[in-house]
Amino acid sequence: MKPIRVVAATLVAGVAVLLAPTSPAWAHVTVSPSVATTGGYGTFAFKVPDERADAKTTRVEVVFPENAQLTSVSLRPVPGWTATVATRQLPNAASAGDDDEAANKAVTGIVWEGGAIKPGEFQVFEVSLGPLPTTPGQLVFKALQTYSDGEVVRWIDIPEADAPRPEHPAPVVDVKPADAQANAPAAPAAATPTPTPTGDGVARLLGWAGLALGALALLTATATGLRRRTSVPASAPLAEADTAARLSS
Repeated sequence: MKPIRVVAATLVAGVAVLLAPTSPAWAHVTVSPSVATTGGYGTFAFKVPDERADAKTTRVEVVFPENAQLTSVSLRPVPGWTATVATRQLPNAASAGDDDEAANKAVTGIVWEGGAIKPGEFQVFEVSLGPLPTTPGQLVFKALQTYSDGEVVRWIDIPEADAPRPEHPAPVVDVKPADAQANAPAAPAAATPTPTPTGDGVARLLGWAGLALGALALLTATATGLRRRTSVPASAPLAEADTAARLSS
C-alpha cells in the first residue's frame, strides 16, 4: 500500500508543476517596428503587457525623445482608454507663422488612462508619427506603467551594444536611411538551435520527469502487489491521485 501512495504523491506533484502558471518576468514594453526611415513618417505600436498577478495596468505614459522634433501625431482610438497628447513650443516657432500652429509645437509625450489591462493580458497603443529626423540615430521612447495599486514601473533604461539587456529597457527605434536598409546584408541561415530549458521549461521538464518516475514506480508497485496477492485494487490510488490533480488545477 505504501509504494502506491508514493506513486500517487509523485503523480500529483508532477501534474501540479505542469499546471503552474508561466512567470511573466520576460515581458516588457516594446515598440514595433524597431527600424524606421530618416525623414519619413511611420506608424508605431507600443505593446504593454501586465506583469502583475494581483493588479491591473491603469495608466500608460510614453515620453518622446528630446532629440527629435516630432510635430505630427495621430492616434488609433483604443476602446475604454482616453489619450492626452502633450506638446512644447519650438524655438523657431515665430518663423513658422500663425497659420501653421501645429508645426510650431513638438510632441513631448502621450498619456493613456481610463482603461485597464488585466493580469495575463496586453494592450497595443498605435501612434502615427513624423517627420522623423533626417540624420540617422536612435529614438528612445521612455515609458511609465502605472498599476491599480499605485506602483509605477519605469521602462527607461537605454540598451547598449555588447552589454547585457537592462532590467527595464526603454522602447527604441533605430532611424536609418532607406538605402542603408535596402542594402543591409541578409542574415545567414542558421541551424535551428536546441532550446535551452530555463524558467518554465525547467519546470515542465521536472514535471514530466516526475510523471515518468511515478509511472515506473507504479509498474514496480503493481508487480510487487501481484506477487504478494494484495487485496487492494491497483486502481484505487490512481483515482485518488486524479481527484487531487483536478482539485489543485
